[in-house]
Amino acid sequence: MKLKEFGRTGLQVSELGLGCARIGGIFKNDPGQFVELLAAARDHGINFFDTADMYSQGESEALIGRAFRRRRDQVIIASKVGYCLPARRQWIARVKPLVRPLIRLLGIKRERLPRSVKGEIGQNFSPVYIRSAVEASLRRLKTEYLDVLQLHSPPADVVARGDWIEALESLKRAGKVRVYGVSCDTQEAANSALGVDSVSSLQITISLLSQAFTASVLPRAHELCVAVIARECLANGLLVKAERDVDQRFGELSEEAAAQRRQELTRFRQTAQARGIPLSRLALEYVTRLEGVSVALIGVSRLEQLLGTLREFDA
Repeated sequence: MKLKEFGRTGLQVSELGLGCARIGGIFKNDPGQFVELLAAARDHGINFFDTADMYSQGESEALIGRAFRRRRDQVIIASKVGYCLPARRQWIARVKPLVRPLIRLLGIKRERLPRSVKGEIGQNFSPVYIRSAVEASLRRLKTEYLDVLQLHSPPADVVARGDWIEALESLKRAGKVRVYGVSCDTQEAANSALGVDSVSSLQITISLLSQAFTASVLPRAHELCVAVIARECLANGLLVKAERDVDQRFGELSEEAAAQRRQELTRFRQTAQARGIPLSRLALEYVTRLEGVSVALIGVSRLEQLLGTLREFDA
């Protein structure tokens, strides 16, 4: 796995990283299988693992801690803070070992749970909350420090206000955070983050099907030597699945937008076929070869998915 510079931080990261949003969860695999998946990713050269305190109610972090507690110096762990889990989800996190077998026995699916059971997720970027959330993440990860701490999808006005900066600086001075950045959902938030000198990284969406940040944000980040973490590089599976397995309605897209998406996918499949490579390789090549992208995240939840993606990337 090729290593790349992580902006101006001095860290070196694998060109592919593992996005860990799908690691853990009461609807997923046995926890031990996730540990095996994480270990296999590292054994195949991936050293960058991107998680968040809210992923699977904290279980994603806990499993990463379990997988790498004896290999901490071999991995770069990036986590995020800012989302607040509702009380219902916090309760579920505590009883997961009991609930998981019941969920499996009854065949309950996540999408069939009523909103009242899930609860509403809020956000909090106050200095007090950030410090508390980081301490909790460190405990789950069984580590004394985070390599990269990111604000999790803050609104642009929160980024611009900057009252979070001193909290992150104090964590950095205490040795609990090596560098920090912002995971951005909008171009406005990304551009605000690039206006903060101490921000070392941005996480943004980049794929063949999503190139808005590529033109507007990526060149400026590269100029400022700010590391870029690219997420959703396979467009949530659209650039991996066979055509017959793709929902042609594309969720909530209008008919016009769905038709355009079908045309784009057809064009990219034809390009990949002409080159004799899998579509997923075409998609990952596009992201990893962009000037300024430090690491491209792939999201998998099963070992066979990981091995298949890596095999196609090397094909």
